Amino acid sequence: MKAWLRFFRVVNLPTVPGDVLAGAAVVIASEGATSGEAESFPLRVAATCVASVFLYMFGLADNDIVGVKTDKGRPIADGQISLGAARWARGLCVFAALIIGSLANLPATWWVAAFLLVVAIAVYNRTKLCLVMGLCRGLNVLCGGAVFCASLTSGKDSAAPLLWTSACVAVWTIYITFVTWYSAGEETDPEKKRRVGFLIGAIVYLQLIVLLIFRVDPLLLTGAALLVVLRLMKRVLPEVSAS
Repeated sequence: MKAWLRFFRVVNLPTVPGDVLAGAAVVIASEGATSGEAESFPLRVAATCVASVFLYMFGLADNDIVGVKTDKGRPIADGQISLGAARWARGLCVFAALIIGSLANLPATWWVAAFLLVVAIAVYNRTKLCLVMGLCRGLNVLCGGAVFCASLTSGKDSAAPLLWTSACVAVWTIYITFVTWYSAGEETDPEKKRRVGFLIGAIVYLQLIVLLIFRVDPLLLTGAALLVVLRLMKRVLPEVSAS
């Protein structure tokens, strides 16, 4: 079990839904929607968050599979998880995200954003370009905003949500690009690995800042709960790699 927890970097998982919440809050608030309107979309919010977690897990699995010969110290390379099992897990993760999107009837805009995210994940895992890694998290924010664009832009000026969403995507992309660049060599430097883990966890505070600025209360409360979950997981699973 511990090998699978390390394989999917479970300590990082609570940082993923906050991207979606931030993207959704930007679109809802900049369209002039109220908290009550936000509450009318609980299924879509939950489905998009869970789908993003599965796409993130897909990316982690794909990363370890692609890097099996070079990423020493990880579960596949150490023989704790077989390559075949890892490939099955990778496929199931992306399949689960697609099923969730279908069952929740997520709009076409989400499917486009999710497709771009999968492509970016695959490209990063095979090129290790820092900017592409940053773009992966930026596109995760876009997934959150894309779910509500079709619902809230009808008959309204769509320039504001587009501009604010683009700004959030840019900030996320730049931040994660820096973290990815800085993380080079962390495998052989425990202190640097600790700092990288902190920087990854700190994205939750960035998410909360955006949620506080755009103040869609249900999303803000969910973001705060994710921070609590992240802190608890770091205490309960300190031995599980966070990067």
